[in-house]
Parts: sequence; C-alpha cells; structure tokens
Amino acid sequence: MPIRLTPRLKRFLLGLAFAAVLALAFLAYLRPSFIVDLANRFILCQ
Repeated sequence: MPIRLTPRLKRFLLGLAFAAVLALAFLAYLRPSFIVDLANRFILCQ
C-alpha cells in the first residue's frame, strides 16, 4: 500500500530537505579550507 503525500506532509518534507541543505552549507563554512579547495576545483575545471 503506497504512502499518500498530503500537501501538508509534502511541505514538511520539502522544509526538512531545505533545512538539511542549509545545515550542510553551514557546516562546510566552518572549514574554510574545504570551501577554498572546492572553489579552486570549480575554477580549474572551466
């Protein structure tokens, strides 16, 4: 039996996913060397 996604549940799951992405971005900025390395990789690939 499939789970029905009501609009309220869908909004909650989208908010949860958005909060997880924001938390990961915040944690990434706690390590500046990671951000610099990521930026260098992005620039060198172009």
